[in-house]
Amino acid sequence: MSQKGGIYLESLVAKVSGWSDPEARLREAFAEDEFMLLGQSIVPLDATKQMPFRLELLVRLLEEEVNLTPPGAFFPALEACGMMPMLDRWVVARAGAWWRERNGVANTVLHVNLAPETMDSGDFPEYVAEQLRECRMPAAGFCFELPVTDIASGSAPFLAAIEKLKAAGCGFAVTGFGRDSVSLDALRMTGAPLVKIDGSMVRTVSEDPDAYSRVRSIHRLCSTAGVITIAEFVERPETVSKLREIGVSYVQGYGIARPEPLAGSAAPRTVAPAPAPTLPLTRPQAKAA
Repeated sequence: MSQKGGIYLESLVAKVSGWSDPEARLREAFAEDEFMLLGQSIVPLDATKQMPFRLELLVRLLEEEVNLTPPGAFFPALEACGMMPMLDRWVVARAGAWWRERNGVANTVLHVNLAPETMDSGDFPEYVAEQLRECRMPAAGFCFELPVTDIASGSAPFLAAIEKLKAAGCGFAVTGFGRDSVSLDALRMTGAPLVKIDGSMVRTVSEDPDAYSRVRSIHRLCSTAGVITIAEFVERPETVSKLREIGVSYVQGYGIARPEPLAGSAAPRTVAPAPAPTLPLTRPQAKAA
């Protein structure tokens, strides 16, 4: 980055975060343990199937809670300061500690979003292996989420890190799936057993026939390949109904469960079953006013 570009980015980050020295403020936050880990449930649509309980781990800065600023407002600062690998390692360590404190959490998978810089760092798989040993946590307890675009443009170290983590037994999910033509390439490159269908399609699946058709095609393709589908950004009952018609395996979003402090997210959630069909009302007095 040029010096001029660096100065511009630094001033932009300062403006977004409200910090005069974003890097110093973030280092202070790490040193003072000012981050908070939350979990958002990823819930099976068919509660009769024996499927793992999944939680996506999310991070908030305590300052955001106090000042009522939008969640994740500090991420641009982390990215600009090259500190995303520090945060990803913090998440892995805290998730492992949560697991250890409970002497294991049966049939539970923790989803962790990873930055490309973390995968490029070269020693992240070894760090994960160390945390797993210390916390006596099975590798399958982690599912690392990677966006389609990051995988498609991934460097040699990035792709090597995927292979090392897979060999250790960790899971992977491809996010933003179906948004562009590189989705299938990303799936082949990772051999991921899960995909998260892009939220732009999920949001409109109940009223847009094209979105419905695309989600159905993605699910059929994935089912044929033995890949589990997750629909995110699910906010309305109508969306759940359409996804159930299609056969999507898991749903996630504010209409299913909001993020909660990790300690309060440990109870598996369920989605209400589809309502039984009812006969039309024929008596005028029985109709809603």
